[in-house]
Amino acid sequence: ASFSAEIWGKAGADLLAQANDLVSDAMGKGAAGLGELKSKAGRSSGATQDAAATFVALARAELKAGQYAEATEAATSALRLLKELGVGALAQPGDFKGTAPKPKILSPEEARERERILRPVREKMLLFREIGVPDEEVQPMLKALQADSVESDGDAVKTAEVHCKNGNYSKALEVANKALESFKSANDKAGQAAALVVVASAHRGLGDKPAGLQAARAALPLAYDAQAKVTEAAARRLCADLRASKAPPKVTPPTFGMTKALDHCVPGVSGPAHCPTEPFVGLQRLVGLQESKKLSGQVAVVTGASRGIGKGIAQSLAEAGAIVYVTGRSAPGKETDVILMGTVDETASTFGKLGGTGVAVHVDHAQDTQNAALVKMISETHGRCDLCVNSAFYIPKPDMIFFSTPIWNQPMRFLNEQTSVGGLNHIGFTVGLLPCLRRGRGVVINVSSWGSQMNIFPFPLSYYCNKATFDRSMMALSERVRNYGVHILTLWPGSVKSERSVMGAKRSATRLIDLETVRFTGNAIVALGAMGPETLHQYSMKHRVPGPR
Repeated sequence: ASFSAEIWGKAGADLLAQANDLVSDAMGKGAAGLGELKSKAGRSSGATQDAAATFVALARAELKAGQYAEATEAATSALRLLKELGVGALAQPGDFKGTAPKPKILSPEEARERERILRPVREKMLLFREIGVPDEEVQPMLKALQADSVESDGDAVKTAEVHCKNGNYSKALEVANKALESFKSANDKAGQAAALVVVASAHRGLGDKPAGLQAARAALPLAYDAQAKVTEAAARRLCADLRASKAPPKVTPPTFGMTKALDHCVPGVSGPAHCPTEPFVGLQRLVGLQESKKLSGQVAVVTGASRGIGKGIAQSLAEAGAIVYVTGRSAPGKETDVILMGTVDETASTFGKLGGTGVAVHVDHAQDTQNAALVKMISETHGRCDLCVNSAFYIPKPDMIFFSTPIWNQPMRFLNEQTSVGGLNHIGFTVGLLPCLRRGRGVVINVSSWGSQMNIFPFPLSYYCNKATFDRSMMALSERVRNYGVHILTLWPGSVKSERSVMGAKRSATRLIDLETVRFTGNAIVALGAMGPETLHQYSMKHRVPGPR
């Protein structure tokens, strides 16, 4: 970055000219020249212009010799040396001078297949272009790469299906597993799902039902993420077929040869004492309907869920079927507020009755290392995060001093303690969680406060400074990640009937009227979490921070 444009251009031109001379000498000597060039590259050490030019020349020579794997390795080494030297790319994309083909409208499946085939081609093209290799020298390798991708991946699954239909299950399993590895390297979820369906069918034909069921279950989430409806339906049918069937219930022969129920009572023949099975009277609690499980199987994290609105949000998410990580500093016997009480362990213990799953994690969100450990736990356990709710905040202690101290007497620690737990820490935690959010649904909901919008008297100035930092920073972050599948929204709940509000009303002998429950915001977040990406994209554009024009 410290090089001027003139110095950068001259350094790049000199290096490219030196590489051209090396290529010409090597090609003039044939195979011996290529061997000498490899030996020279092996002896190169350190980031020097000679070493970079040698690797650029070696990549071009191996391309002409048809050694594409070795050429890619040499090109990668050359690009690394160029970056260390600060030279930059040796060639920049020029203006397009050809005739653009007429755009073709593709179906979602065709578009995904086209992207799978062209992704490795595009990556190789950019790699060789950045080290100054002419496009015409790269074209033979790209055509071979594209042909191999179409033949080895797409046709392999179809070939394996034919082997399954013909009863050659061992061959089908071998071909499908090879295609599966290729799809994994290309990160093609639709291809992986299709290959796993064939693997499951082959295992079923070989009589290995557990292995087949495992493959079919692995195909389900991949097909769902790739929106491959046909493959998903096939995986569901295989799961149903391969699932262990229960033994049929033992039926006691009916009394006196009765084979059907009577519409009237006959003493000694009909009635509870003469039913085919023993009479049963019981009660079962219905913990949730399918319509209410809007977030079934999703992974969510709620910060600051020991009590109050965070606890209510976590309970709503659990009732909707989500796996909810509840975080906070509190633990049994180590409550952070001896007056209000409450721990994340108590919050998580209530999820079983609601039909959800809770994981209590003791985290001090003011510590970056603990935030990073939480991100690592979620990533290693689930690999994704669908919903993140930033609701943790901190009120400096004691409360009476915080709310009643005049502005000129308030210490700076009031602001520092609030931003470290209820402001800047949320931004850092969200940024650290971005890889997991991109692999999940990518919904981030910030719980702010209506007081930050009204500037009412009871709240100190430091409270407004923290909330303004939190709101505006998250809005700016939303602008940067919206197009990457992460949607950041901010809610400003009204007056909430939390433990703190009830305690404050008792202290001041105030009657609480028309307050929201702690579950009210939670129900709203459940509805937001179940929305589609198009709607979330529009919502995340509200209250946006404008960028440069």
